[in-house]
Amino acid sequence: MVKITGARQARFLSVPPQDIIGALLFGPDRGLVKTRAAALIQTLAPDVDPAFGATVLTSDDLISDPARLMDEMSAMSLLGGTRLVRLRLDHERSGAAIAKIIKQIDADPSRVEAKLVIEAGDLSTRSAVRKAAEAARHIGALGCYPLGARARRDQIRDQLEGIGIAITPDALDLWVPLLEGDHALAAGEVEKMALYKGYGTEEGATVTPQDVRAVAAGAQGSAIDPIIQDALFGRIDSLDARYRRAVEAKTSPVAIHFALQRHILRLCEASARMDRGDSALSATRSLRPPIFGMAEDGFVNTLNRWNGRALRSALSQCQMVERQLKTTGAPAEALTERLLFGLANFAARRRAA
Repeated sequence: MVKITGARQARFLSVPPQDIIGALLFGPDRGLVKTRAAALIQTLAPDVDPAFGATVLTSDDLISDPARLMDEMSAMSLLGGTRLVRLRLDHERSGAAIAKIIKQIDADPSRVEAKLVIEAGDLSTRSAVRKAAEAARHIGALGCYPLGARARRDQIRDQLEGIGIAITPDALDLWVPLLEGDHALAAGEVEKMALYKGYGTEEGATVTPQDVRAVAAGAQGSAIDPIIQDALFGRIDSLDARYRRAVEAKTSPVAIHFALQRHILRLCEASARMDRGDSALSATRSLRPPIFGMAEDGFVNTLNRWNGRALRSALSQCQMVERQLKTTGAPAEALTERLLFGLANFAARRRAA
């Protein structure tokens, strides 16, 4: 099928060819990889049962047993319907074996019972997995690269309009340059703005330049960044004082929550690079957009304090709070406070251990 680029990607995600087995989604924008993988799964395996029909594998799962991928692809569904195998490729130590399996299932699709979605980072043209997917007839290969300014404008406008919120052209002009980088981070910023504007509950809600200045990424950074550092370092007394001052100064708890979630997401990305052998400093300096100046030392120190499993758990807690902010009507201040102090207590225990 070779690689799928440009406008063909949107069509592939919404109407994949009938004979498609799956796809490799890769690129430096891991947020866009995740978003497009979710869109493809909705069309490729819409009836998949989340408990019994989906199998999630990681790169580490295949190091000692690469044949497990073929076993999972060949296994029949216990309850009938489509099965789905998701492979999250954080490294390519088993790249040659995975490429061989891709070639095998592409040569004889009748031997597999599942659809395959592979999510990877930035793969070079020398990558065995990328070469195999791009040469396959029944597996697509989609590169996911940072959106340009025009596409980012469309992303912001479409996401807001989907929940009944408009945005003025001058607000877009101000906001788009602030959202360069990861697709998921940009989507999170739009979610934060949506919550700030009432999440579509107010008729005629419109985002203005004043709203962008109030809650957009970086607008309250000088007040929010120390709060995040206190939480992740377990400095409970300092966190309490800073959070109280921020709330009294009308800093948005929603802005604090999404800044925290964005920071943890970047820590997760750097931690994955450390799992591939990078040092904490090298992993930090490889991030895009980069982390500058004095913030770099704090970021590295946090990486050395939190392991990948703990960071993924923290991110899961952030996402749970995000759902509560949208659905329960509970005060954002209380939800954010509970999240911050939960993380701080965990960090403090790790420091004392």
